Amino acid sequence: MTNPFVDKAKENMGTIERLLKGLPIVRGYVDKDLRREADYRLRQTIASTLESEKQRMYSLQKKLLKGGGLLYMDDLDSAITRVQKLADRVKTASYGFAGLLDAVKIQEDQLDALHRFDVGLAARTYEVQTAVDELGSAVEAKSGIGDAIDSLTEKLAELNRLYDARHKAVEDPDALDAAPVVDKEWMDAADNAAASMESADTSAASSDAAEPADASEEKDGFFKRIFDRDDK
Repeated sequence: MTNPFVDKAKENMGTIERLLKGLPIVRGYVDKDLRREADYRLRQTIASTLESEKQRMYSLQKKLLKGGGLLYMDDLDSAITRVQKLADRVKTASYGFAGLLDAVKIQEDQLDALHRFDVGLAARTYEVQTAVDELGSAVEAKSGIGDAIDSLTEKLAELNRLYDARHKAVEDPDALDAAPVVDKEWMDAADNAAASMESADTSAASSDAAEPADASEEKDGFFKRIFDRDDK
């Protein structure tokens, strides 16, 4: 029996990789000086993806208009507005001077929870993309359009709720208890991607050993496996 996530991921590997590339590696959170930039990178990846989906939704809206789908215009317009508001909010989020971003040290259990939040956000963002795909198929088939819009709206609501929870947890570490349970397939995908990037970083460092280490290398790449990091 095949795994639906694995099958879908194989079809959309470029999309999956782009989302996972946007996740900060653990060192970005361990190092206090890098935390805000690590968080910024994550948020920019999500916001950029949502803005791309908004453009796809505009294209589908035009198709509906040309195809006599006026019945669905208001609902789709509402979904587009939700996407834009969420993208703007994620992109421009600001935090106070307390919480995880400014803590002297983040504990291992806190890193684990933040890891699950970040992978969960990538997963939910991918589900929004998939919902837009399904809406596109419905528009082409001129069938099931209302259900597809409803599904997309619900996926946007789920992403928004998860982002709310993460935002709160960044400000108040006690709220890390709300970190989501993430499908094993997503956790494994993030870990495998991290291992690949770690290997690439090691190879690059070996081939350029004479060059001084660039601080930016600490911030780039995939999320490093939470319990297999070199800073324990």
